[in-house]
Amino acid sequence: MSPQCDNCGAHVSARYYRVRAGNDGQLHACPECTNPATRQRDAAGVETQYVVRSNADGEVITTDGGEQE
Repeated sequence: MSPQCDNCGAHVSARYYRVRAGNDGQLHACPECTNPATRQRDAAGVETQYVVRSNADGEVITTDGGEQE
């Protein structure tokens, strides 16, 4: 059976699956279903939540919640 993403079902290489699967043996995301920054945060155990903030000039700055406050 060909390896596939456990999240979206997309085909991945056997090496990608072996290297990227979590401690539970599941591949929770692949290039087809998430972007690289989200995958890295998920692997590090950082919760991804998007927050809208404004700078001093009142311009909206969209951040991903990964910054330390």
